[in-house]
Amino acid sequence: MRAVPTPVWNQGIEPKNMSSAACQQVLTLFLNETGERYSDTTVRHLPIPNWEGNLILTDTTSNGENHIVGLLWATPFMDDIVRVAAFVIHSEQQKRGLGTEAWNRFVDAALRAGYKQVQLEVKASNRGAQRFYERRGMTVRKHLEGYYQSGMGYMMRGPLLRYIDE
Repeated sequence: MRAVPTPVWNQGIEPKNMSSAACQQVLTLFLNETGERYSDTTVRHLPIPNWEGNLILTDTTSNGENHIVGLLWATPFMDDIVRVAAFVIHSEQQKRGLGTEAWNRFVDAALRAGYKQVQLEVKASNRGAQRFYERRGMTVRKHLEGYYQSGMGYMMRGPLLRYIDE
């Protein structure tokens, strides 16, 4: 019996430089996992720089092709704050420690780059993600009416902290 490969986090490229196929995989991932519908243009214009805190989770398909099953995109925001613009993992890959692995890689890169805090937006209805961020020291700082197409969101902020699953 052949072992199923584990998806792997790698440094991502700037969205503006993604292939059309990769961009479509990202759009499908966002739609399927968050319910949010974005356009190719919207994704390509996200100000995500090429740096170690920009991660893509790829899984190798049976025909040997890499398929995007997750991403953590972050960008410098203000002084000592880095902003997570997107963090999504395919539901079949969740609860396997892949989110914690990406988070810790991102935190290490951000700390090396001189950042001290992290900020992000999360859907108010996504309690699982909120608990993930709360365990990493983040708190809700603001309610965001109309931020998401499908409902209210929260802006969360906190210190950049590594996390070890218990």
